[in-house]
Amino acid sequence: MRKNNHWTIFSNGLSMKSRFIQDLLKGDVPEELDDFKNKRGALFSTYTLEQFIKEEVLHDNFQLSEAAQRSIKTFSSGEQRKALLQHLLSSKPDFLVLDNAFDMLDATSQQNLLIQLVEISKNLPIIQRIKRKDNLLSFIKNALLVENEQIVFAGSLSDYMNRYFTENAFSMEGNLPAPLSEQVIVSNPLIQFNNVSVSYGDRTIVDNINWTINKGDFWQLKGPNGSGKTTLLTMITGDNPKAYGQDLILFGNKRGTGESIWDIKKKIGYITPSMTSLFRGWNSVEKMVISGLVDSIGLYQKPTELQRKLADQWIKLIGLGEHKHTRFSTLGEGQQCMVLIARAMIKHPSLLILDEPTHGLDDYNASILSALVNKIAAEGQTTIIFVSHRKEPGLNPKKVYELQPDKTGSKGIIIQNS
Repeated sequence: MRKNNHWTIFSNGLSMKSRFIQDLLKGDVPEELDDFKNKRGALFSTYTLEQFIKEEVLHDNFQLSEAAQRSIKTFSSGEQRKALLQHLLSSKPDFLVLDNAFDMLDATSQQNLLIQLVEISKNLPIIQRIKRKDNLLSFIKNALLVENEQIVFAGSLSDYMNRYFTENAFSMEGNLPAPLSEQVIVSNPLIQFNNVSVSYGDRTIVDNINWTINKGDFWQLKGPNGSGKTTLLTMITGDNPKAYGQDLILFGNKRGTGESIWDIKKKIGYITPSMTSLFRGWNSVEKMVISGLVDSIGLYQKPTELQRKLADQWIKLIGLGEHKHTRFSTLGEGQQCMVLIARAMIKHPSLLILDEPTHGLDDYNASILSALVNKIAAEGQTTIIFVSHRKEPGLNPKKVYELQPDKTGSKGIIIQNS
């Protein structure tokens, strides 16, 4: 096999459990990939990592972390992928398949992985499946387009780009639907951290955080893996007991002065990609959006006509008018994320937290999501915190709060966007 025979796979909805991928790993390939015929591949994927974690839980099999004498679940995202890559390469495969290898990694971890892959590519063919153009490995010159597990294009990467790829400057039409009732007035500051520090044992996670978030602000929260982003978010949502005793203002009240977690949460819309697993039953798009008005997982009461009309406006705004009665679990990842945002925004919460919302999305769906978030920021009164490692093209946060790790705990800096 030619050592520089590297490929990228473009596709939507191609599961790592699909027949196409499983046959590829066994060397049972279509003629376009004849160089890989009867060869054995290794899969570098979140799916593979999940299988190793499952083996740990069920059979105490610590293949990835035996040398460290601890569970792979305790590793950071970067450490997990490093351990997985080392293990896969030790089996001496004929080629390596990468599945969105850079997802959820911070800039430093991405750069470290990139350096490794460049070295590996000198001796081992790599097939990279990606969703975001900026993650494309520079040494790859061949492209596949796979739809419904069938190859519809195989050729040079440059030919693929000329034929199929166009930049998406997506704009969203229509007005932001108004809430059913008047919003509760909350005084500024909405959220305020005053010299907040959080430690676990003898390790300080964040140190002397000062961050003021006012009504209508549009922030991006960024920082490398392990820098404390989740710590700050859980303090805002009321889920972190470390908030007690701190000088922390939440929605006009000092934390710990009698407000309940429910009082806090009803003012917040929270979106993370993992939320989709909560809605596996028979929930139509319409029921999903309406359920945001009653904060339930699914809809278990008959909606009013006003609720239906409001949900219909949101569903049309996000471009899913024809899917109102479609089962939520059958939608694509991008469509599911848009529905979850509509579900959170239907009651116009004081604060919308979007935690890595573009994880797993391709460039097109990420551009649609960015357009919706920009629209909410421009037309609504909801404050937005957008959490992401990457600078999303087209997304327009007005301010960035960046956590920078330090020996004494992460420090926060404010960047004002023009």
